[in-house]
Amino acid sequence: MTTISPTTNAVLQILRRTVESDQEPGAANSTDGLIKAANGISTEPGRATTQAADAINNTLLDMKARADGYVGMALEFVNSDRFKSSDPDAKETLKALLNENGDIFAARIEAELQNKPGLKLEEAIATALTATVRSNRSRFAETEIVLGYDLKHQANQIHYIADADGHSSGGYLAQAAGEASEGLMEARKWHMNAKDGELQDATAAVEAADRRYRNVYSLLQDWNTMWAKKFGWKDEPAEAR
Repeated sequence: MTTISPTTNAVLQILRRTVESDQEPGAANSTDGLIKAANGISTEPGRATTQAADAINNTLLDMKARADGYVGMALEFVNSDRFKSSDPDAKETLKALLNENGDIFAARIEAELQNKPGLKLEEAIATALTATVRSNRSRFAETEIVLGYDLKHQANQIHYIADADGHSSGGYLAQAAGEASEGLMEARKWHMNAKDGELQDATAAVEAADRRYRNVYSLLQDWNTMWAKKFGWKDEPAEAR
């Protein structure tokens, strides 16, 4: 049984689509021949093997170029004033990690773009940078880390990363605001479908959920505003992550 690596499998899928799109009627075996040649299985030598090798080499070069491009854009972003951090050493540590593990970083961006259609590339880069910090937590300051991303095409983002013991004030507030929002939606749904005997209780539940959401969201906004001012952002909304 022949084992196909994930990278080879991706290349073969691209190769199969390319060959099939160019295939003439009656040439049913040409695709299989190319795939076998690409996978190292003996087949007729010559043109098929050469075509497969060229197609795979070109695809791998494209993948490498795209990965290098992602890393280059991330390095440029980290080096700019658009990237902020409560950890003064975060920039240098991130740059070192990008140079050491650029392939892992590029894979994170590819996954973000694939799993979230319509996501802007700069937001995917921000998410991947934060994930890089979290997955290499021991190389950064032990205190809670706050990262700021000044994005061109959407609201600025503030990402909260827990300290070495797993505590994060900003993260707690962001989570609490999310839970309060879900609670308010559930209360409104109950109120919308409430029967006559439940209406009074459902109304009270909506009012209580709304108060909780407003209180928690206000605390989160105050916390975000504090960090936005520290980062030098003036009167710009910031989204907490």
